[in-house]
Amino acid sequence: MLTWFDNIADFTREIAALEPRRQAGEAFIAEKDTVSGYCVACAGMTTFAVRVGGFYGVNPNLREGLTCRGCGLSNRNRLIFSALQQRAAATPRPDVAMLECLTPLFVALRRKLPQLLGSEYISDAHQSGQVYSYHGHAVRHESITRLSYADASLDLIGHCDVLEHVYEYRAALREMRRVLRSQGEMICTVPFFMHRQEEAVLARPREDGSIEFFGPPEYHGDGLRPEGILTWHHFGWKLLDDAREAGFSDAQIGVDYDLFCGFATNNHPRSEYGLMYPLLLRAIA
Repeated sequence: MLTWFDNIADFTREIAALEPRRQAGEAFIAEKDTVSGYCVACAGMTTFAVRVGGFYGVNPNLREGLTCRGCGLSNRNRLIFSALQQRAAATPRPDVAMLECLTPLFVALRRKLPQLLGSEYISDAHQSGQVYSYHGHAVRHESITRLSYADASLDLIGHCDVLEHVYEYRAALREMRRVLRSQGEMICTVPFFMHRQEEAVLARPREDGSIEFFGPPEYHGDGLRPEGILTWHHFGWKLLDDAREAGFSDAQIGVDYDLFCGFATNNHPRSEYGLMYPLLLRAIA
């Protein structure tokens, strides 16, 4: 069950209580190729493939792994699937948009929400709201900092691990607030460094178009871009304040730790910086 937190103190107490169970359970799971459990997207028992999401040395990345053999959704994908489905059920015929459309997650959500709008970010040279041929598909382009949706036109907007790849992420938060109706919600996954307060800036663009790096460049894998995507930020608790400053009435971090449902941490070996629980960011308009 998702539990929402708006402050680090309550969150830290919850995590401390989970730690003994997490360490024992994930040590057991990480040695397996598959485990049985319940898939919230398939609404039934399934087999999760454990070691398919990359590795931290010998540790499998369980955030990107624990993939359901039925629907193909990873731990992270099923987590946001569950939250978006529950939130959409609270509004009759909600207007919902996902900032992706060529993924198993979008396919699974569309089965539950036939009205779901989808898009992909193609490049800054493309116009939001227009349809282009992309990877052999007709795809609507949307930039998270320049959405084509009208003011107060959506009840719910979701995206997965996008904000850390947007240098002007505060502009993205303002833009999502603009398109949401009162009491509408943005729900997203984002790598969250739970012991940080301020965000860490990993790189920044220079005026000449080049990039200044403040350490080794960090790229994340992307199914549509073999070269990966540059990471600009590591986020901490100030991200909630940034969402409120962007116009949201509230912002929270939600945690749903449930090994039976395949909701585990990323299994990172550094608990002080790198370990990420199965969590979501929610901002309420």
